[in-house]
Amino acid sequence: MTMNRLKRIDYLVFTLFLVLLPILLTSCRGQATPASSTPQPETVLTAAAETANARLTEQANLSATQTSIPSDTPAAPTPNGTLTLPLTPTTGFTPTMLPSAAPSGLDRAEYSGDITVPDGTDFKSGEAFTKTWRLRNAGTSTWTTDYALAFIEGAQMAGPTAVQLTTSVPPGQTIDISVPLVAPQDIGAYRGFWGMRNSAGQLFESAVYVEIDVVSGSPGTPTTPGTPGPTNTPGPTNTPGGAARVSDVSISVDDASVETCPHTFSFTGSFDLNAASPVTYLLEAGSDTPGFTFDLPSAETVNYEAGTRTVLYTLNISSAMSGWARFHVTAPNDVVSNQVDFTLTCAP
Repeated sequence: MTMNRLKRIDYLVFTLFLVLLPILLTSCRGQATPASSTPQPETVLTAAAETANARLTEQANLSATQTSIPSDTPAAPTPNGTLTLPLTPTTGFTPTMLPSAAPSGLDRAEYSGDITVPDGTDFKSGEAFTKTWRLRNAGTSTWTTDYALAFIEGAQMAGPTAVQLTTSVPPGQTIDISVPLVAPQDIGAYRGFWGMRNSAGQLFESAVYVEIDVVSGSPGTPTTPGTPGPTNTPGPTNTPGGAARVSDVSISVDDASVETCPHTFSFTGSFDLNAASPVTYLLEAGSDTPGFTFDLPSAETVNYEAGTRTVLYTLNISSAMSGWARFHVTAPNDVVSNQVDFTLTCAP
């Protein structure tokens, strides 16, 4: 009896539970949700994976908009690690310059004085003299023996086109440079300009000049400074047995053996004249080097006063050769000088 009652109570309780269960569920959720909407474990995992993938894609797109895509040219990193194309130098950037073939440093010369022939020195027409300047290396490059004092403009006065330095001159040091010259034939004032030339063949700030007055000699038209006088007209040729005669004819070369090409050889011809007379002369030269020929000046006839006279010649040679030269006077009498040999080897 008791057991049957208990079973009935349990059945009633169970039945009541089934009746109340929908009510309890409705009150808790407010509205019933179909059973099929309840997330399963596999569904939850799939959704999480899709969300992660979406976030990763979003981050990748954001990073792509903030970083430049490198091109074929490598980009340089900036301090914050991003790439910037192209790399722009910052203010104050100084590029490194590659060394050039020209001399390093600054080429500059300063005039330090006239050692010989002060401005306005008087000379007779055709008189030989040597002008010497003292120059100081006021730059930062060393003047080597490839440097030269070169004629620029004005009256060249039979001088060479250039005079090579015979020794190196460091910055701050001085050098005396001499140029052999001859006073023009016509009376007047003459001025010639010269300047330093570096090893690259470039003239630089250094102009100096020589200024003389030709005060006696054969008549001529005075000239303004820097302008050579007119070419002399050949005078009458002396007849054999006349009073005027040339003697002691000789020639010398400034440097008989040179290894640097090109080079300008300077020759000095001299003679004694016993009386005023027109004198005709020329430079003769030859070479045993196959295929080499000289471009020699033509014969000249100049009116000279009695005395020792000097004539200067220059020969510009650019290739290796060996040769000889002599000074030949053809009037008023025919006299030939000694012969000088000279060589240019063009050593590497």
